[in-house]
Amino acid sequence: MWLMTRVTALTIALTCAWPAAAQPAQPGMPAGPGEMSPAQVQQLFDAMLVMQAQEALSLSEQQYGQFLTRLKLLQDTRRRNQQERFRLIGELQRLTHPGRPRASASDGELKERLGALHELEARSAVEVRRAYTAIDEVLDPQQQARFRVFEEQIERRKLELIGRARQNRPNRPQNPNRQAPPRRPPG
Repeated sequence: MWLMTRVTALTIALTCAWPAAAQPAQPGMPAGPGEMSPAQVQQLFDAMLVMQAQEALSLSEQQYGQFLTRLKLLQDTRRRNQQERFRLIGELQRLTHPGRPRASASDGELKERLGALHELEARSAVEVRRAYTAIDEVLDPQQQARFRVFEEQIERRKLELIGRARQNRPNRPQNPNRQAPPRRPPG
């Protein structure tokens, strides 16, 4: 039974992560062959968190099913709020871009967008706190503490891997159609 639960959870995690990883990058997030967008990397780490959680937290079979459901809610809540935040920040960037005439972005319009951002941040904090409370209802205090540490370790691993990937990525030419200037003969 334990193995069946584990296999089911692994299947669910990979089903959620892989379709998005197989999709082309989002506009504004160029990804060449063999590269993944930040959203795809995040989804793979979410799947890794799900797969390793039972062992890291010493979850019972009963806890594991409830934990997975609540963890997915936490991840979805974070992702949804992060996407909305990026959208609002993008609007602010568009409205305040130095090349855009100042007169076209009124102070009222900017205040409205800033108010929406503040509202989102407050709502997001409440939703994430609720999602953590739901997870904590399934876990004992030791597991709650281990879960917070475990999440932080996964996040650090993600940042380390992204940093290494950036360091190991070969330099790409800025414009592949641009020809190199002719070489001067040594003189």
